[in-house]
Amino acid sequence: MKTKSTVISTILLNLISFEDLKNMALVSKYEAAIMDALNLCGQVTINDLAVQLGVSGETVRRHVDPLVKRGLALRVHGGIIAPISTQEAPFHRRLRKNLDAKRRLAKAASELIKDGDSLIIDCGSTTAYVAQALCDHSSLNVVTNSIEIARTLASRNGNRTYVTGGELRADDAAAFGKGAIDFIQQFNVDYAILSVGAINRDNEFLDFHLCEAEFSRAAIGQARKSCFVTDSSKFDSDALVKVCGLDDVDIVVTEAQPPAPFREACELSETRLFFPVEDLT
Repeated sequence: MKTKSTVISTILLNLISFEDLKNMALVSKYEAAIMDALNLCGQVTINDLAVQLGVSGETVRRHVDPLVKRGLALRVHGGIIAPISTQEAPFHRRLRKNLDAKRRLAKAASELIKDGDSLIIDCGSTTAYVAQALCDHSSLNVVTNSIEIARTLASRNGNRTYVTGGELRADDAAAFGKGAIDFIQQFNVDYAILSVGAINRDNEFLDFHLCEAEFSRAAIGQARKSCFVTDSSKFDSDALVKVCGLDDVDIVVTEAQPPAPFREACELSETRLFFPVEDLT
């Protein structure tokens, strides 16, 4: 039976091996490792982290401090615990959250897509509803890392559906890793339809897990237009890993007016804000 220390060790070593960590704008490699261990275990001690990272307890505390200040961790005696707000809910629970907003968003996003368009669609709970809204479209070319989305759109109205390889995640039947990224880099598509974990006050698009951010960045690179679909609860919120800045986003679909600073930033970056028809009055 694996001890908590062994699990933490495995997670930390795997995380630190990612070359992309050094390019992360929000966190150091130690902070990323601490947060992933925290999200997995719910709580970790300073001593355990110090041993696994091979640093002093004081060094661990120095990297914990900014996480606590940003509300990504809560300090307890001898360690830290994860606040509920920073832990992404299981996929089927997220499907039910803000259900009406997601369905309206999905319908609005589907109106951007024409028959015959090519798409990369990620595995988010919101993009799952976008896939459902696209069921009446025809001759779509869909690339996805989501088994659920592939099942929704495959063998329908002349669509062609391609599913990435990679390691399959149990929670949402989505594939990640080098195999998934290598696969989508074979395609040049019209739209990347992407979900997002949070959009902070610096107008940065964030996700909860490094693998999700890596996939989104790769999808943006293969698309003529990047389209993020997000309900309004994601604005002025935070998550661990930066996906991109607003300059890399062509379209944002949401169901309510975003904060004024975000709208102004969209104008400057020529990012289009797209709303359901009933919200344009």
